[in-house]
Amino acid sequence: MKINPNIFRAYDIRGIYPDDLNEIVVSQIVKAFCVFYPKAQKIVLSRDPRLSSPSLYRAAINALIAAGREVIDIGVSSDPLFYFSIFHYHFDGGIMISGSHNPKEYNGLTLHIRKPDREISEDVIGKDLEKIKKMVTKGEKIDLPEAFGQRGKITILDPARDYINFVTARIELKRPLKIIIDSGNGACGFLPEKVFKKLGCQVETLYGDFDGNFPHHLPDPYQEKNLLDIQKRVLEKKADLGLAFDADGDRVAPIDNQGRRISGDFCLLMLARQILQKKRGPVVHCMRVSKAFLDEMEKEGIKTYFSVSHHNAVIEKIIEKGAVFGGEITYHFLFPLDYYLCDEAIFSSLKLAEVASKVKDLANHVDSLPRYYASPEVFIDSTDGEKFKIIENLEKYLRERNFDFIDVDGARINFSGGWALARASNTEPKIKCRFEGETKEDLIRIEKKALEIFKKVEMPVTEKTYLELGLKE
Repeated sequence: MKINPNIFRAYDIRGIYPDDLNEIVVSQIVKAFCVFYPKAQKIVLSRDPRLSSPSLYRAAINALIAAGREVIDIGVSSDPLFYFSIFHYHFDGGIMISGSHNPKEYNGLTLHIRKPDREISEDVIGKDLEKIKKMVTKGEKIDLPEAFGQRGKITILDPARDYINFVTARIELKRPLKIIIDSGNGACGFLPEKVFKKLGCQVETLYGDFDGNFPHHLPDPYQEKNLLDIQKRVLEKKADLGLAFDADGDRVAPIDNQGRRISGDFCLLMLARQILQKKRGPVVHCMRVSKAFLDEMEKEGIKTYFSVSHHNAVIEKIIEKGAVFGGEITYHFLFPLDYYLCDEAIFSSLKLAEVASKVKDLANHVDSLPRYYASPEVFIDSTDGEKFKIIENLEKYLRERNFDFIDVDGARINFSGGWALARASNTEPKIKCRFEGETKEDLIRIEKKALEIFKKVEMPVTEKTYLELGLKE
């Protein structure tokens, strides 16, 4: 069977079921994982509620058993429980069957391995993932070594109680909050509600039942259209805080008491301020971070570091720089002073709740934060084969003309009064762009100038992009 190599992304594996990702493909990938990591014997396995996940899950179990591994079966579980299980019980690695925030016809795998010399569990990425890709896509059956001849076993584990006790012991709310949660029928389910109730909060959960059809909305809180129900409910119940989780539980978008989504930039700033009160130190952030955030950190004498936009890259940068906090404006946050170095949304929601509990009115607090004029993030359609080539051409164009730009992940071009960013998506055949200006006039000027540059390197900028930015071509 020929396997589409494009399902292997920079940091994980994603594809449409069953055309690109099916039971045979999953079996081959898991077997390759076992061959590549022969010492990883105890493997945590979890899945999201997608309709294709049970069948892919069984394929993964069968492959692990055939390889003589012990499967730590935690069933339908979010990233918080998945990572916690690997760390807390000292297992060797894990495999998550999940399509993350992609549409329901997608599914995927994220492979994890616990590094014996470091207190982290890392995604299998880069050269290691490339080697697994080559094993899987060369079109040959993957034979397990004779040493794997003894069949493995399955151990059922429910880590929820230990997890709830562990995370709540690390949180102190100044006052109990009234909270609305939207799990979007994803893997978080009613777990966040149980966590916050243990802290004395009054909690209501929308769409806590697992349903891979995602009948109410796609569980992707980065998209405003998916937040309409929770925003309405926060206002109806006069709640202090709303929390919308994504499908696998690695992102959470907060809603203030006026029913407004709090942007990732504001979350980064609020959380960084909170952490820096505890301990001053470097901060790691993604390429899309606001200049307002960077300006405040510079004013406070805090060193900041750009990172590739993926939690594994942020983790590596945190370790390298000894950072006290790291995050991305897409609602990924990491707390090295307080929790394991892993990307999980429930602990992030608890830290955001700590902020909310310390202020009288969350909306007023958000309104007091410094801000510039930022565009929405716009997506330019491309292909998985072309998107990286276009960004390479852009970087070459900027370098040859002596532009001031940062090339950590795509190209962030510094202009007078603001910046523009273009980067290839890790998960979709798209190029993601964002723009910011200190004034509205700065923003419009930068958007127009940057789009002209993008077109010169044959980025497929269309009228749609101009319309989304409120510009006329």
